[in-house]
Amino acid sequence: MQSIPRFLIIFGLLCLLPFISCTHDGLYDALGTSGDFTQSNIKVIQIDTFSVKMSTFKYDSIASSTDSRLLVGRYNDPYFGTVKSTGYINFIPSQYYIDSDAVFDSIVLNLQYDGFYYNDTLATKTINIHQLTKTLRYKSTDNGFYNTSSIAASDEVLGTKTFIPYISKDSVTVRLNDSFGQNLFNKIQHDDINDADELNDYFKGLQIAPGDTEDASLIGFNVSKCYLRFYYSFDEDGTDDESEYYDFVYYNTTTPKFFNHIESDRAGTMLSALGGTEDELPSSTTNNLTFVQSGTGITTKVMFPSLKNIYTVNDDNGEVYKANLKIKLNKAYYDKKRYVSDSVYVYIVDQNNDIVSQLTDDAGNSAVAYIDKTDIENNEVYLVAPVTTFIKRSLLYSQYLKYGLVFFPKGYTSRAERMVLNGENNSNYKSRLQLTYTIYDE
Repeated sequence: MQSIPRFLIIFGLLCLLPFISCTHDGLYDALGTSGDFTQSNIKVIQIDTFSVKMSTFKYDSIASSTDSRLLVGRYNDPYFGTVKSTGYINFIPSQYYIDSDAVFDSIVLNLQYDGFYYNDTLATKTINIHQLTKTLRYKSTDNGFYNTSSIAASDEVLGTKTFIPYISKDSVTVRLNDSFGQNLFNKIQHDDINDADELNDYFKGLQIAPGDTEDASLIGFNVSKCYLRFYYSFDEDGTDDESEYYDFVYYNTTTPKFFNHIESDRAGTMLSALGGTEDELPSSTTNNLTFVQSGTGITTKVMFPSLKNIYTVNDDNGEVYKANLKIKLNKAYYDKKRYVSDSVYVYIVDQNNDIVSQLTDDAGNSAVAYIDKTDIENNEVYLVAPVTTFIKRSLLYSQYLKYGLVFFPKGYTSRAERMVLNGENNSNYKSRLQLTYTIYDE
C-alpha cells in the first residue's frame, strides 16, 4: 500500500486523536496502543521526560529610554529586595519669547499618568524634584541610555509632593521653587536665553526621584505629555488680570532626552549573589526557583542538556512536530499588587548569555510565551513557551545545543513586573519540555 504524505497525516490526525503521555522507559510499549495508526505508517506520541536546566542571571545593563515612559517609585519585595526607579528628563520652551509686561507668578511640573503601576497604589508616595547639574546626554561610547545611567543633580529640592496616586485621573502636579522659576522666566523675557544651547547653560533638565524610605509603588508617566508650566499675569491699572501660562515641553528627537535609572538592592534575598551577565545562579541554589524582573535586567535561562537523547527514539526515525516549555507559577509569590505580565518574549542566547536572536516560529513571527490560567482556582498557572523552532534547530545545528532561552516580559525595559518560576526540580511542579513527536515505521 502506498504511504499517505506525511504532512497531511500529521495535520489531520493530530487534530483528532489523543496523545500518549509516557516515560522514556515506557516509550516503546506505548507505540503499539492508541498511537498506532492502522491506516498509515505514522505514530504520534507526547514525551515530557527530557530534562531542562534552569538558572537566573542579570544583564549588566539594559536600554532605558526605548518607550515613552518615565518610571518613578520605590517598594520592597521579599524576593527581589528594594526596587527603585528614578526618572530623568529635559524640557524646552514652546518658544523663546515672553512679553516684557508679563509678571511671573509660579511654576509647576505636571506629570501625566500613562496607566502603568506596580505594587501598592494605596500606599502614600513622595516625589522629589532636583535640577540636573550636567547635560542630559549619554556617553559617546554608548548607543543610548541604560538602566544604570545617571546624571549628576543638585542636592537642593526644587519641589516635593506626598500623595496617593489615582491612576484613573489625569496627572499629578508638583509646585516648584519660585526663585528657580523666576530666574528662568526673567532670562527668557530679557533675551538672555534665545535657543537650546543658551538654555542649557541655565537649565539642563530635572531628576524625578521617589522618597528615600518609600515602600509604595512604581508609577508610569507619559513623557510626551509631561511639562513645566510658568504661570504669569499682566498688571494693568494696579489690577491683576487672569493668570496665563507659558510651557516647557518634552521635545521628541532622534536622541532621547529622558531615561529611567532602575535599580534593586537585593541584600538578604536569594538573589544577593547575582553578579554580571555570565554569572548564573542555578535553580538548585535559589530554593528550586528562578526569577525574571523587568527594568533591572534579571532573567531566567533555560537549557535542554538531554535533548540529543531524542536520537534514540525509534532509531532517529521521526521528527519533532511541536514543542512547548511549561513552567509553573505558584500563586504564593503573587498577589493583585505584584501581578504577572501576560505576554513574555523569548530570546535565544549563546553560552556567554549574549543575545543571538529573538525566537520566532516557522513563519518568522515572534514566539510569545503566555500565561495559562485555565485552572487558576487550583493554583494551576503556567508560563507556556512555544519553542518548536528552537528544538528543531538544536537537532539540526550542533551549536544550538550550547544555546539557551531567556524571557523578557512585554515592556521589559520600562516596566517592573517580576516572575518567580518553578525550577526543574521543584517538588511542587518540575518545569518540563513537552514534545509532540511523530515516528515513521518504514
